[in-house]
Amino acid sequence: MDKKIIALTDYKNKFGSKHFDNPYRSGMDKEQMKKYFKLFDYEIKFKNFFEISINDNDWQNRNVIYTSSEDIGFHYKSYIEDIILGLEEKGANLIPKYKYLRANNNKVFMEIIRSINLLNCTLEAELFGSLKDLLIKIENIKFPAVLKASEGASGRNVFLVKDRKDLIKKVKKLKNYSHLKEDIRDYFRSMKHKGYIRESIYRNKFIIQEFIPNLKNDWKVYVFGDKYFIFKRPILKGRGIKASGGGYDNYFYGKDATPPVGVFSFCEKIFKKLNVPHLSLDIAFDGNRFYLIEFQALYFGTAGIPYSKGYFTKKEDNTWMYVEKSCNIEQVYVESIVKYIENK
Repeated sequence: MDKKIIALTDYKNKFGSKHFDNPYRSGMDKEQMKKYFKLFDYEIKFKNFFEISINDNDWQNRNVIYTSSEDIGFHYKSYIEDIILGLEEKGANLIPKYKYLRANNNKVFMEIIRSINLLNCTLEAELFGSLKDLLIKIENIKFPAVLKASEGASGRNVFLVKDRKDLIKKVKKLKNYSHLKEDIRDYFRSMKHKGYIRESIYRNKFIIQEFIPNLKNDWKVYVFGDKYFIFKRPILKGRGIKASGGGYDNYFYGKDATPPVGVFSFCEKIFKKLNVPHLSLDIAFDGNRFYLIEFQALYFGTAGIPYSKGYFTKKEDNTWMYVEKSCNIEQVYVESIVKYIENK
């Protein structure tokens, strides 16, 4: 078994996401990662994306872990996607696979993965690339519904929409770019060329998701191998339908999250189906049924680990037990990667 791992960092030499990192927004502690990998006799080498030569002939089956990015406009993330897809083409063992990078902070592709793999766990959703797409299909939308921009986290650009007029108004709010010169030029094209259809000025992709009424909270669950960290996020006054982004000091962790019976088995089913080393899940429960609201398989927030005093894990008799033990992100991350590689 190959026990060498390449870890790809961004242009700031950052790897992954870590709450309470030092310096601020510097990601995981790379020396800690090396230490924990060494405990399992793994050798890790950090490289920047720009150092990667796709033309090398030794990428086949090589273990590669990598970071993502939330840069404004996702320009650098687009570069990361190019490199990672190239490595996948060369046969590298990407952890996780490229499709999960594509789904990171991309709710449209996240929905596509869910519709393929998790049909019985998910909410109904419609995917659109422009306002014009929506107007063609708007008769099929059931209200109330939840409108979400494809990009964004912490509840940003998430709206409850009551009817068609409200939906159209809020879709227009999602526009985050301005190309005035090009739009004027396109307007004159329509004047000059009969039958020419102008480009839509509202081309931000978005989803419209089924609304679950009367929710008071949701649960965030991190899965790292066999460790399940959970916290309960109340929907605070003034935040509408949004539980995320309410502030970590307002959440309830571990046993205090009062996890509903069946939530960990529900999460385990999704975790096994997606076949990843770690996963962040937003879960809703209406009293009868669990719903997967969103997921991320890399570069997700990790505050629930330092805030928690322990985690849940599955016993041999298929029941779930709480283990009171403080953990750090580097340790649980490394353990999940090793477990994933060795189970393959």
